Amino acid sequence: MAKRMILRGEEAEITVQLEERPVADEMWERLPMKSKARLRGDDEIHFPVLVPEAVEPPDNNGIEAGDVAYWPEGNALCIFCGPASDDSPRDAEDFTKVGRVVEGLESCGSVRANEELRIEAAE
Repeated sequence: MAKRMILRGEEAEITVQLEERPVADEMWERLPMKSKARLRGDDEIHFPVLVPEAVEPPDNNGIEAGDVAYWPEGNALCIFCGPASDDSPRDAEDFTKVGRVVEGLESCGSVRANEELRIEAAE
């Protein structure tokens, strides 16, 4: 059965289907979590999530709107809400994809900086 997690904010609810990968599996094992949202441009939400055990090479296939990826350098989970902008470049070798938004991508715009997000397993 596919693993899904839900990110909940004050107004946002975003469902992510996780891939079968070591980083995604470790994140799944650490649920539920809470973290403060950080915004990068109009197209990216990231928040600190430490995943120290899993090691995996970055994904060089590119990052697209709707992708969810782990950024090891920033110890952060990133949701890519739209096309890349000049103030939010996406260098694919910096990220490891862990999943894809399957519901709620449109609610990314309602997430505010420093808003607390709850990340939990979907039932």
